[in-house]
Amino acid sequence: MIPVNKFVHDKMRSFGDENYNRFLKIEVIRKWQEIVGSDIAAKVKPVTIEHGTLFVDVKNSAYKDQLKFFAYEIIANINEALAQDKPIVNKIRPANAFQIAAMQTEEKTIAEPVKEKPTTLDSVTLTEEEVACCNERAAKISDENLRKTILDTLLSAARLRKFRLATGWHKCKNCDTLCPPEELFCESCLIKERAAMTEELFKIIYDKPWLKPQEAQKILLEKMPHMERECFAEMVESARTSLIQKIAGQIRFGDEESSEVMKLVMLEKRLPPDKITSAIVHRTLVDLQFNLADSAQLQRYSFKSARR
Repeated sequence: MIPVNKFVHDKMRSFGDENYNRFLKIEVIRKWQEIVGSDIAAKVKPVTIEHGTLFVDVKNSAYKDQLKFFAYEIIANINEALAQDKPIVNKIRPANAFQIAAMQTEEKTIAEPVKEKPTTLDSVTLTEEEVACCNERAAKISDENLRKTILDTLLSAARLRKFRLATGWHKCKNCDTLCPPEELFCESCLIKERAAMTEELFKIIYDKPWLKPQEAQKILLEKMPHMERECFAEMVESARTSLIQKIAGQIRFGDEESSEVMKLVMLEKRLPPDKITSAIVHRTLVDLQFNLADSAQLQRYSFKSARR
């Protein structure tokens, strides 16, 4: 027989990541004093859980500095209380003002029915059908306290989703998560898209090391036009620097013939291959010598030479 706690978590996961994360937050808040004890609970309040990090509201600034000393114990207690296959929380951080404000907004009680387009979360109410749907999902849980927790989570998530849809939120370009009107991707998908953009930049710059930042940007946006808001000249330069460091770490001082040396020189000097001379290669390697694979040996040699 599957333990009740595991069954509940598995069930909430089936409702989607957004609902599951809200459920975890409610579970931590509901069990907070039991998890951390009354002394800590009086000074520290859980706010939200994002990507394995528990954000907390610490009223006392002096106590905020002490948080790191008992963070490990709190994390261990949370993961033990939620009893999952993998840790739910692995870090604790003080919450930002906007996270605290969002929590306070979500905790407010719905006051009156929606008459027009809602302007605040407080103005949203659910239809009988929407409430019945949430009740039907929660009804499968036999434990009364857990059932109430799950129902509260589902109702809160349904209200938030309804409010967001009414105020211009839309589905992420890559998944079903809702995004603000000005965004194409949810946070998780945006992270993946940024990683893909960086990889594409590496390919573009590696193939044509002499490109100017604006030229590399143009090629990238032809392939990934949806990333226009994310691609800056600074990112192109950062990608170039990373490539220089990576290639330099594979080259030994004195090697001036290999194709990787040519690639390194083109990247560093921003020159096409027909503009590269042996003098430029040698000068570039001298300039970059402490980035090369045997830099530690060179440093020891330079030190000994200086002493002589």
